[in-house]
Amino acid sequence: MAISFENLQFTYFADRKPVLAQVSAAFDASEITVLTGPSGCGKSTLLYLAAGIYPQAAGLVQGGRVTVEGVEPASLKPPERCRLVGLMFQNPELQFCMDTVRNELIFCLENIRTDPAEIEARMDEALAFCEIAHLKDRTLLSLSGGERQKVMLACLTALGPKWLLLDEPFANIDDEAARAIAAKLGQLHRERGVGILAVDHRLENWLSVADTIRFLDGGRLLPETMDARALDRARLEALGILVPGASYGPQLPPARPGEVVLELRNLSLTHQGSAILRNVNAQFRRGCLYAVVGPSGCGKSSLFGALSGVFPYRGEALLEGRSLKKLRRQDLGKIGFVTQNPQDQFVGGTVRREILASLRRDPNAEARSEEILRGIRLWRYRDISPYLLSQGQQRRLGVAALMAYDCRCLVCDEPTYAQDRRNTVAIMDGLARQARERNVALIFSTHDPQLARDYADEIYSLKEGTLHACAEPGV
Repeated sequence: MAISFENLQFTYFADRKPVLAQVSAAFDASEITVLTGPSGCGKSTLLYLAAGIYPQAAGLVQGGRVTVEGVEPASLKPPERCRLVGLMFQNPELQFCMDTVRNELIFCLENIRTDPAEIEARMDEALAFCEIAHLKDRTLLSLSGGERQKVMLACLTALGPKWLLLDEPFANIDDEAARAIAAKLGQLHRERGVGILAVDHRLENWLSVADTIRFLDGGRLLPETMDARALDRARLEALGILVPGASYGPQLPPARPGEVVLELRNLSLTHQGSAILRNVNAQFRRGCLYAVVGPSGCGKSSLFGALSGVFPYRGEALLEGRSLKKLRRQDLGKIGFVTQNPQDQFVGGTVRREILASLRRDPNAEARSEEILRGIRLWRYRDISPYLLSQGQQRRLGVAALMAYDCRCLVCDEPTYAQDRRNTVAIMDGLARQARERNVALIFSTHDPQLARDYADEIYSLKEGTLHACAEPGV
């Protein structure tokens, strides 16, 4: 059993350079293969083609073909395709259609015409396999990133495809949750013979289950393979791949802490009767970088949501001494937010207009927008919609747009998820320069302990609903 690409050439626009150029490869179901490479090199596109989503939903196959078990997936009707191949997106929210875990699983099984008498049993079996039976009646909106990934895995398990395609499945979850999901994927592979092809920038959570590492660069699949149990660290670094445990090597000027710009006093937040945050107290000074770490579901995004006004809270959050709840219109731009899902914040019809919206008061906006887009390697996409970018590219655009604002405090929820090493460094170096040169307080969440160690002046761990200052993440 195999997924086969034969001289495949694919583009999103007929007059543009191909995203995939003459890709030929076979991925065998007997192995768990992880495909890695620079952001925007075509990895997700390759998965979408193998899942049969492209070219029906977007793009144009200019040559070659892709088959799964000898069948072209794009030629199949959805119920047949679901039994052949299942795809997990980077952001599981984009796949959910219903309101609760139960209803989502029922919806999936009904779509493949499962006998109604069997649905409950198949649903319970999938939830039990993924060890999330306790989430059965929860709303999807109330789940953490790790819990949502497990729910999507349960949906795919219930559908029972021959192949699982996984696009950055651990991007928004902590290492413990990632290892748990990886173990379940390994179990599916061993016990049920499910073929697994995954795309990922971070390899450490795959090392216990994966067999082979493959590399895509510039739309071409490199001929070399690497044993997941014997990584060539020098080669990974040469390819720009994140090396497990390696420093990012930031070159940061020393911090010169300024006055307190944001202060939290006994901030508490409750959701559906459960306490998420309990009496959070912290001070954030201008010119400093702060990392907020903690396991998936501990409340990091909820804390940032409270600061942005998405979630009501008790206690106080003061920006330059004034309550965030009472900010005047002219003060709203003093605090900026980069959300976990960059699509939530786009306001421009094109990539360039997204940057220009942040520079509307800048007399040199046109030249500045070009400089910014070239810096994040998105200039070639300046005239297309932000929604046509890969999720990694969308993340870079979202961060760059917020960096262009003249704010006092910048809050970033997982600013580097789904990025390769070069883009991770570029994003964090850019944010660090913003903090130092423009005297901005930068607060960012991350599941990458090395990133927190390398870039943060202070690290806060969110445990049991409260922020704790710590010397190292995870303590």
